[in-house]
This record gives sequence, structure tokens and C-alpha cells, in this order.
Amino acid sequence: MADSLDGRLGITGKGGALVPLKNDFIGATSKTETGLVAGGGLIFGICRNLAAEIDVTHALNLDVQMAGAKAFDATLTDVAVGAQYRFSGDRLVPYLGAGADFIQGTLKSVAGAGYDLDWTEGGHVNAGVDWFLSDGIALSVEVRGFYAAKGDVKSGGTKVADYYPRGAIATLGLRLVLPKSSAW
Repeated sequence: MADSLDGRLGITGKGGALVPLKNDFIGATSKTETGLVAGGGLIFGICRNLAAEIDVTHALNLDVQMAGAKAFDATLTDVAVGAQYRFSGDRLVPYLGAGADFIQGTLKSVAGAGYDLDWTEGGHVNAGVDWFLSDGIALSVEVRGFYAAKGDVKSGGTKVADYYPRGAIATLGLRLVLPKSSAW
């Protein structure tokens, strides 16, 4: 039964893109471009249709423009904890999920000045599908929308601005699902 994660642990690696939902990443005059993401996580099947997951996704480089010119390079790390409702299927298993997100990052100006993006909290909803190639290997496609409260941009520990992390992350990944263990 490839579609069931009941009592099984999965390890996921993935890559894709982060698309900002609004162009106010830093202030109302900024524009943020789509950037590449990479990440991975763990998933555990609580029962046939319910799974818990922990996921870490890192946006490698987001170009932030101000007044029509590139002003900053930003990175974001999103640590997400959530649950999935997994629909039954033969080899294709669609799922819907939701959870909490904890986001932080860095900001580097083109002039070389570095800033810290403090931790902020928010939430996400996600939808995806696992295509099981075998009982323990699946290709995974997912879209996750996230929204977080404004966070602080700091220089040397002093707040200098706010940032607003929100967007959509689309990924393609590989999920390795371990056999069910009597330990859990």
C-alpha cells in the first residue's frame, strides 16, 4: 500500500521557486523578484489519512529592488510545522495541509552592508501530490502559500526597518518512506 504513511517516517528533499505575493518585502516602494529555494523535511504518518510534518525551506537569493534598481539580496529560511490530510489513492496520493511557520533571514545591500531579518511567525496552507514509484520512493509536487507577521530588519542589533515575508513556494521533490517500524 504505497499510498499509506500510517506509522511510517519519510524524508524529503526538494527544490523550486519562491514567488513573492506582494511587492512590499521592505517598505511600500520595494519590488522582490522570484528566487530559487531548496529544502527538506520529515513526515510521519499518524494514521492512514493524517500525517505530521516538519519542513525547512531556504530561499537562496531574492533580488529586492527599490526605485527600479537592485538594492538588496535577501535570503529567507522558513521552518514549517504542520499536518497533512492525505487522500487515498493507488500510486497518486493528493494531500492538503496547514501549519505554523517561523521565518528569518539576511539582507545584504549592493553596497555591501549586511542586515539581519529577525524571526517572525506566521502560517501556511499547502496542496500537493505524491506519485509513488515504489512502496518507499515517491516524487512529490507541492505548492505552499505562507504569510507571516512583519519582522524586524536589524543592523548591529538595532531595528532599522520592517520586512513582510509572504509568498508562494512551488517545489518538486523526492520522498523516501521508511518501512513501518515496531518502535512506533
